[in-house]
Amino acid sequence: MFCYYKFAPLLTMEDPRYDTFVLTGGRGSMKTGTACRAVLLAMMKEKKRVVCFRETKSSQKASLISEFQELIDTEFKGRGFVYNTESVSNILTGSSITFLGLRDSNENSREAIKGLAQVDIWLIDEAQAVSSNVWSVLLKTIRKEGARLIVIYNRIDAELPVESALFLNYEEMSAPPSTYFVEVNYPELAAKGLLSDRFIKTAELVKQNKPEEYERDYLNKPKGANIAKVVKYWSAENINDNVNFVEDFDIYWSLDFNVNPSMSTLAHYDGRSFFVFDEIVLNNAITQDVVDEFINRYPPDKVRGVVQICGDASGNYRKTQSRYSDYAIIVNTLNRNGYRTNLNLRRFNPPIQHRINAFNKQVLSDDGHRRLLVHSRCKWLIFNMKKLCFKPGSSIIDAGIPSQFDENDDRLYLGHIFDAVSYMVEYFKPIVKE
Repeated sequence: MFCYYKFAPLLTMEDPRYDTFVLTGGRGSMKTGTACRAVLLAMMKEKKRVVCFRETKSSQKASLISEFQELIDTEFKGRGFVYNTESVSNILTGSSITFLGLRDSNENSREAIKGLAQVDIWLIDEAQAVSSNVWSVLLKTIRKEGARLIVIYNRIDAELPVESALFLNYEEMSAPPSTYFVEVNYPELAAKGLLSDRFIKTAELVKQNKPEEYERDYLNKPKGANIAKVVKYWSAENINDNVNFVEDFDIYWSLDFNVNPSMSTLAHYDGRSFFVFDEIVLNNAITQDVVDEFINRYPPDKVRGVVQICGDASGNYRKTQSRYSDYAIIVNTLNRNGYRTNLNLRRFNPPIQHRINAFNKQVLSDDGHRRLLVHSRCKWLIFNMKKLCFKPGSSIIDAGIPSQFDENDDRLYLGHIFDAVSYMVEYFKPIVKE
């Protein structure tokens, strides 16, 4: 039986670490099929009472029964399962599945939930449609020791009762310790050859002709959820604490020159992907302060690679208050201290939209890969990835005016670090016409 690795904890749902499993994703994510397989596997091990329901179910055809029937006739054939038009059971273990439909307006339906206290596995399909009132009754009813809750939903809206009821933070992809919360969308499965060519072609047609529908149905993004965001497909998967400084690798140091705050990023780059392992953020700092901080964190005896310097091209211009450009100060200081350096600068900064497009391609590529990974210590870079937006109705980044904020205002840190990291990405991985 095949199971995509992100869904693997479902197959051992008796593990005491989790009592709740929440799966979200768009079409082609395999979340529903995997949940059904996991339920059938649990039913084969010992007697289980399972209830599957949706908020509304006008007939058995509008339930998961057909999904179970197909699996029983194929992958689980000869495993003791039998079914009729109303239910599924296993004659070897005595397990059974009941299918229910619930409506918020139907008081009898909510009362029916209260009679299900002895259920072992609760499988809620299309949970985005389950109302707050039903969740309130449902969660109070799941009292049996060892009971498991499996929830499947699509993010049709940025605010859903299911996320509130289960304390899910989609932006952070975080949940209570006993909840396994995961998102899978079709591009990552397609990249591994797990989806049919027909499905992929259909998805591409929708992408070209109905982009809003594509984002909602295939990428699990509600209407308008990404429209204002600068970094559209950032997720918890872009945060990886295995990303660390390696002494033998080149350091790609990308800077945006600003006095308060001065912000820059440090990364490794392997020709395909960027691995951001640190950020330097200083308030009321001049360029010399920034390079001194770099030397303090990464002394020359620990850096055996080349310091590849990149960033804002305007930092290469001479300024009236300084004999040298900002980059000259950095290069001269590093060279005097024994570092090897190399400048990677364009003559002029590219249009900001070029940087944004190139950066988004690294955050999530067309083939479903995340080629920009960031260590969680990069607090302000991650903050920008989540919060940076365009001004309403424009393509202008809404970073505010620093003079309006004090150092305790997070808005002071919006914009500049994104500029720094995106200069690097666009320089090495620009989007070019094929």
